[in-house]
Amino acid sequence: MKILPTSSAMLNRILIGMAIVGQLLITNGVFSASVPTVNPSAEKVRGAYNAEWDKTLEAAKKEGKVMIYSSPSGDVIRPVAKAFEEKYGIKVEWIVARGEEQTQRMQAEKTAGIRVADAIIAGGTTTLTVMKPRGLLGNLESVLMLPEVTDPQAWITKGLPWADKDHTSMVMLATFQRYILRNTDLVQPNEITSYKDLLNPKWKGKIVMNDPRVTGAGNAFITMLATDLWGVDGAKDFLRQLVKQEPAITRDRRLQVEWVARGKYSLSLATALASAVEFINLAAPVAFCKVKEGGKIGPGQGGLSIPDKPAHPNASKIFVNWLLTKEGQAIFSKSNGSPGVRKDVPREGIPAQMYPDPGEVFFGDTEESILFRDEVTKISKEILAPLFK
Repeated sequence: MKILPTSSAMLNRILIGMAIVGQLLITNGVFSASVPTVNPSAEKVRGAYNAEWDKTLEAAKKEGKVMIYSSPSGDVIRPVAKAFEEKYGIKVEWIVARGEEQTQRMQAEKTAGIRVADAIIAGGTTTLTVMKPRGLLGNLESVLMLPEVTDPQAWITKGLPWADKDHTSMVMLATFQRYILRNTDLVQPNEITSYKDLLNPKWKGKIVMNDPRVTGAGNAFITMLATDLWGVDGAKDFLRQLVKQEPAITRDRRLQVEWVARGKYSLSLATALASAVEFINLAAPVAFCKVKEGGKIGPGQGGLSIPDKPAHPNASKIFVNWLLTKEGQAIFSKSNGSPGVRKDVPREGIPAQMYPDPGEVFFGDTEESILFRDEVTKISKEILAPLFK
């Protein structure tokens, strides 16, 4: 078939007709599903957010740096700092110190009218029982900007994982803590299936325990007994009977595991999880005991707060928001070797021991249980006194 050339006038009539038909089809909804629509109010909100973020980022770059007070070691913070610096060009500095040392430093700085810190990464006990009551913490919720962060569905907690009702602290890790570690050559799996099995006379002089008189796994363990399992009287009774077993008390978390691995002690109570996993991964003869009472899921040293007056407020805001994104949390979780609280944080590289097994009982931290740890400190000092005469 031969195609004849179309005249200019005819071509115009065809194009006009096609345009009319197309408009009729769109008007009648035939193509409506494929036509993108714009929500003016949503675009307005997005535009305002982008403008605020860009303004804050520009000011943060002028401030030049962000200072982190960190309980986790430099090995944990270093990859976080590197990624943030590469992404935003803002220098990250950090000071590693225990929670008590952080508090003393911040209190001294506030008294002297000096501001140094921009963000605080620490365990929940110190931040909520000491820093917060002293007015050292700011409102973390007020600086959250990124939709990826403020979306309640992004978190396994089905809402932002606040550690306290005033939203001064947020939980970034969800680590499952089993409290009893055994030497696999000296203790069989079925010998310890309850915390009360530790009271069997055969274990007298064969238990090493993390000191419950100070912040740490030992204090958290006794708190769980008192607030989640047996009540205060039950926890006191257990501790009194445990004293009769003459446990060794230590604050050295790594040495506690090493003693069990070497067979100096058969059992470790209130073991620091990270230290235990380190030895397990080295194929040392140690393993966790699974007990019917269960364990605790907590943030470990993964609580995030800001000071009441950050030294670099804009850099602080940018850092906090980025750290709570999928990117920031994936790096923080991996460097900690602990599960993250975001749903989209990958599990690769996280030891399986950090997660509860199906059907395994566990309890979560609450602000009330954390605040009760001060009382546990007093109880432990009184009951354990005979061991230190």
